[in-house]
Amino acid sequence: MSDSKLRLTRKLREIKAAIRSIPLQTELTLWIHPEEKRILFTGTLLRFDGDEDQITLRLKIVPAVLPDLDSVFVKFAGNSGVAKCRILSLNQNLLTLKTSDDMILEEKRMHRRVHFPRGDRKFITLEILGSPELFRVINVSRSGLKIEIDHESKIRIHASPSLPMKKFGELATNIECSLIRSDETSISLRLETEISESDFRSFIKTPVFDLVDPEKFFQDQEYLETVQSNMEETIARLEKLPKLQTAMKTLKVDRSGNYLRNHVDLLCYFSCSLGRILGWVTQKTLNKIILSAYLHDIRYFENPKLARIPGLPEFEDLKANLTPEECKIYLEGPIYSSLMARDSTEDSIDVERILMQQKERPDGSGFPEGLDFKQLYPLSCLFMVCHSFVDYVYDTPEWSFREFSKKARTVFKGPYFIKILEAFDELS
Repeated sequence: MSDSKLRLTRKLREIKAAIRSIPLQTELTLWIHPEEKRILFTGTLLRFDGDEDQITLRLKIVPAVLPDLDSVFVKFAGNSGVAKCRILSLNQNLLTLKTSDDMILEEKRMHRRVHFPRGDRKFITLEILGSPELFRVINVSRSGLKIEIDHESKIRIHASPSLPMKKFGELATNIECSLIRSDETSISLRLETEISESDFRSFIKTPVFDLVDPEKFFQDQEYLETVQSNMEETIARLEKLPKLQTAMKTLKVDRSGNYLRNHVDLLCYFSCSLGRILGWVTQKTLNKIILSAYLHDIRYFENPKLARIPGLPEFEDLKANLTPEECKIYLEGPIYSSLMARDSTEDSIDVERILMQQKERPDGSGFPEGLDFKQLYPLSCLFMVCHSFVDYVYDTPEWSFREFSKKARTVFKGPYFIKILEAFDELS
């Protein structure tokens, strides 16, 4: 077998050159997928006709279901090449296949195509005629994707001289795209530069929040239903306020792969539950906590990656990779959300205080005022710990209350924080 590796390509001449590099009599692995099961078998390469794009193989064993299939996967060498080929003929143990210019993959696992259900909001941003536009992704591989369009978008895309992709989920990027085909509701694009495996995995992954059952945080179903009802009422009220309508629409659409909305929901569930265990939550306090959760990251709704920066030390480590405008937006987040809380409720003073203090730290290393644990409002302390826990859950699939509590005690010091972390024992 030649050591030269088959490269990902959509050009038939490159595929031909790659196959020609395989010596005759090389044993190849093939597989089929009847009834969702993969069956492996082997064949020996007898002939490759470059003019007809046909491969002929001699099979050692012919699977019983093979005559009823129209295609087969061929693995040329290790992970260096996989192609889906159409079956032209099967004569006893001689199998003739036809290749195509869009079915060869450098590695099947890394170049899988992932389809998203309509409710699984995944987005990219394309620059169309000089303006950025957001599109929902129908399916994606590392080298191409299909997006949903309307009639007006289709006209603009066909009129645009180029189609650079500016954002891939949360990733700011600059990848030139080319139009492959379009219909009334979708277009297919080829990416001129392959998306890295890590960025691809990040884009397609199911948010950890989708795997978290809110009932884990509650000791009775009735209280969970009360919290959910109050959350719905809070959303409905905020949507009616002119200054918050755009932000709440963004939260509903959630362009960050479900992070913003699920982050807020989980923060509501957990802080309300823990607050009740502490005895700090009344009906009025419950609404304050929920409102704080919905408003705390409002400055970052259009730039979700900033919402993932927990505090000033992490910001200092990352700011070299941020634009001056992004640095400004991050640092004004607590003040901005606090101002947005005004007039959002009849008693907004406590909510404003929670939001202003959300990025403070017990040792005084936070911002915007550098307060320490002696100066912090009790509900602000609760909000900080719960926010830290939500971030921990998001980053730790095998999370546990006890493990978080153990780590948190090294960071959250002071009388209020001690009480809050002791309440974790009841949840554990």
